[in-house]
Amino acid sequence: MLTALLAVLPLTAAAEPAPTDDGTAPAPPPVVVPAQPAAAQPATTPRRTRVFFWMNALRSNHDRHARATAGSRMRTDIAHLRRADVDFGVLAETAPDQRRDFRRLGGSTWALVDGGNAIDNVVFYRRTAFTLLERGSLTIRYVHGQRIRLPIPVLADRVTGAKVAVMPVHNPRISAGPWRRISLDREVTRLRQLRRRHPDWQIVVAGDFNAEWTPACAFTRAGMSSLVATRQRCHRILPIDQMYATPGLRPHGYRAVHTTATDHHREYHAKLLL
Repeated sequence: MLTALLAVLPLTAAAEPAPTDDGTAPAPPPVVVPAQPAAAQPATTPRRTRVFFWMNALRSNHDRHARATAGSRMRTDIAHLRRADVDFGVLAETAPDQRRDFRRLGGSTWALVDGGNAIDNVVFYRRTAFTLLERGSLTIRYVHGQRIRLPIPVLADRVTGAKVAVMPVHNPRISAGPWRRISLDREVTRLRQLRRRHPDWQIVVAGDFNAEWTPACAFTRAGMSSLVATRQRCHRILPIDQMYATPGLRPHGYRAVHTTATDHHREYHAKLLL
């Protein structure tokens, strides 16, 4: 047993540092700390270009010819949406049969959000591009002062997660007394409220304003971007079908396309960055 113990002792001592000549223990070897990887930088949120569309759809009860051609005109609209790969948009002044035809012809591709009015301004979106988060609304006044409920859906981009609220507009003509001014004031007021309460949202206001420079000046002075107007030159606007977006959407790629599907003879396309 003593022999075995003596055999183990050298091995145990070898594990300790040997003493120096002056009898002191040597300094312990330096501890090597492995390099830590650099902290990962947060990834930049991806952004996606989305195609936006707006037009006055010419309600089908506008006159006898409009009623007779409502179905074919909606088929034309849907064909144009597919061809341009539109992601979301606004149709102003739609009748119940037009909204029915849109849902039928659009199938599972697009969803429609209306305001519950007989003649309605609606927002549509591609189901694979957006999901509906919530629905707000705004009541404006129309030609004879009647109340019209505008839907304001809030959509979330399925790729980037960006949130965008869309306000579809169809304001009274200038000959309708004070109602156009009242409606425009309400729209701008709601826009300011949304931007103040939800700074992370982007906002689009589009449709038939039945006016040229009045809404252009009102919305650009409220901080919105226009594809055809600036704050300094807002009085030079001609089209009554307009679109305004918060600057973060960087509107670009404006196109006015001739179409026989509306008495305005134009549909409008733009690109927005979400």
